Amino acid sequence: MEALMIGVSGMRGTVGGTLTPAVVSQMSAAFAAWIRQNVKPAGGAHQRVVLGRDSRPSGVWVRDAAVSALVASGLELIDLDIVTTPGVAMMVRHLGADAGVVCTASHNPIEWNGLKFLTAGGIAPPAPIARQIRQYFHEQRTSYVRVEQLIPPTHNNETHALHVKRVLDHVDVLGISSRRYKVVLDSVNGAGCVATATLLNKLGAQLVHLNCTPDGRFPHDPEPTEQNLTALAAEVKRQRAAVGFAQDPDGDRLAIIDETGRYIGEEYSLALCAMWLLSKRP
Repeated sequence: MEALMIGVSGMRGTVGGTLTPAVVSQMSAAFAAWIRQNVKPAGGAHQRVVLGRDSRPSGVWVRDAAVSALVASGLELIDLDIVTTPGVAMMVRHLGADAGVVCTASHNPIEWNGLKFLTAGGIAPPAPIARQIRQYFHEQRTSYVRVEQLIPPTHNNETHALHVKRVLDHVDVLGISSRRYKVVLDSVNGAGCVATATLLNKLGAQLVHLNCTPDGRFPHDPEPTEQNLTALAAEVKRQRAAVGFAQDPDGDRLAIIDETGRYIGEEYSLALCAMWLLSKRP
């Protein structure tokens, strides 16, 4: 399907089809124009944006096209490189940024890529704001600045380590580590490979890591649905593991396989956490 989809989740298109460097640049310029017109800088004289990407092979040029438009618009840009969408959201707040951009097509196949936008709160823009950004895109609005107003982009490599630390600060590390759970993780060669493996290792897990190279070469359809995770389910049973986890390419979805190889999915993860918490704190 050759379509350019624009909504609350940002923009997605087919690489070399509906998604081209010109389209990415136009949308990034529109987002920059919206920021400059509507967002008061949180940290001083100019607006700050953090940007990350998933591991797709097309991610390099998507990132470069987005960075060019954002920097040309006079924004201070901090490049996080290959990180998860939740990692970008965390860094928006950690670095006091006014917005975030993620170069990703989420769970879509390798032929797709796109952009996700985040507010200063690290969340997707509300529907009215998303509509404004889309209008700016269709009207081809820009806010390019003169050379004296340009700010050189910088890089930050703290995301993985900080994200792991933030999680460990909220769990019983000693209690979990003492159990030495065997865990099978399918990172689908996406952005979650590094941080998730680091987290599980620090939790003392016996980790069996499938598809653990962040090169964006998805070994199966990357949406973590039951039909796409038969190999993971089989490996959980073969390894006699306690649990299996599956991520999508940008690491903002997590599906669960139980110890019998049964697909639990992702919709129940919050409910399971709530059940456990209520059992401890009725």
